[in-house]
Amino acid sequence: MVNIITKIKESNKELKNREIEGILYLLLTSQNLKNNDLIKQTGLPKETLKAFKASISYMLEDPTKDLLILKTQYQEELSALNLRSYAWSLLPEEDKDLAQKLRDIRSKYNLNPKREFDQFFATEETSIAKAKMILNKCDVEGKDIALLGDDDLVSISLFLIGANPKSVVVFDIDADILSAIETVSATLGIENVRTVQYDFRNNPDSRYLEKFDIVVTDPPYTSSGIKLFLNRAVQLLAKSLDYTGKYIFLYYGNSFKSPEKTLKIQDIINRFHLVIEDRINKFARYNGAESIGSASSVYVLKATPFTTELSDLSDFSDIYTYSDVSEEKFPYVDQHTFKVLGVSATMLKSKSALQKAAGEFCKLHRLRVVDSKITNFKGDGFTLTFVLSNSNLLFHTWPELSAVHVDLITCSPIYNENELSRSLMRLFDAKFIESRKVE
Repeated sequence: MVNIITKIKESNKELKNREIEGILYLLLTSQNLKNNDLIKQTGLPKETLKAFKASISYMLEDPTKDLLILKTQYQEELSALNLRSYAWSLLPEEDKDLAQKLRDIRSKYNLNPKREFDQFFATEETSIAKAKMILNKCDVEGKDIALLGDDDLVSISLFLIGANPKSVVVFDIDADILSAIETVSATLGIENVRTVQYDFRNNPDSRYLEKFDIVVTDPPYTSSGIKLFLNRAVQLLAKSLDYTGKYIFLYYGNSFKSPEKTLKIQDIINRFHLVIEDRINKFARYNGAESIGSASSVYVLKATPFTTELSDLSDFSDIYTYSDVSEEKFPYVDQHTFKVLGVSATMLKSKSALQKAAGEFCKLHRLRVVDSKITNFKGDGFTLTFVLSNSNLLFHTWPELSAVHVDLITCSPIYNENELSRSLMRLFDAKFIESRKVE
């Protein structure tokens, strides 16, 4: 088995050995397995599985077809290997009866996803799992729950699983979704579900501010979309006066080949002073969204007494990936600024010493220099400018203040980022340092 997996690994370096074994297990044991079925079961991006399929084309009856059938020879070889299944997600065990009830509801009201709102309907099994996640994590009895968008019908799923919250308020821009939820609630005798048609780009009605104990959102997967919906969630969440916490359930998906996006999400969450109490990878599965493996992760965020909304929000006229905006690319861009204080006059007046310290700083943090320039100013000040392969770095000296100002803009995660301040302190033999990270 090791030899086969090692061979396949050569053409699929981004996949773990256990993932390769898991895909082979699915190919061997599944009936009528198609390309999209493999995406849904694994949660891997379409392009990743396309490359995998090409790498094992010699094993397939017809690699050009959608149906994935192993040749008899390889069925026998793989059967002899005792392949193990792989836990593609920690998604709870499916409740087929409840999922079917939800499937019947969705079918009856002919609900279809609207691409202009970035809608990709979750599978019915996922909608039930989302409701169970809330019930398992929180004491919902007597609590107020807000759903910021509910094309997955989590509001209905909560009552299908027997939850008994005080109220559920669904905020959504889509009138068809809201109408269906109202009708289904009335049919099922659910009295404590309310709907509000709401465009999240507008400020929320003041009567809903700080009202809810639990907020659930599956926002557009753009940087501005995440920030906007999370900001609205914090605004609607009641203040947490202790450490038992109010909760936000945030869903976000991206390809595992774009870890910088996951890091950016963590940065955004940190800005709100929310605690990531749990994160379950590929928890939710969707119909469509193959580019991200038809899956998203759930972030269970606990509010603290320090949780706050953001005041530096930008223009949110385009928050959807459907829009033709550069934001869709969701680049990783961070800026670090440092005031290095108490630097000796000898260091500040020596061009060679400054260049040596700056060069060593780049080496320590693997910042590859493409070009550099040093500029002299009156009063013995220097500015050292470095053009880096994926960022820019500037050092400016202030001899009269015994200080060096450092500005680093990066388009990718920095090696040993937590040690940036310590490195500058040591290299410039400084007494103090002030640092700030700008998103």
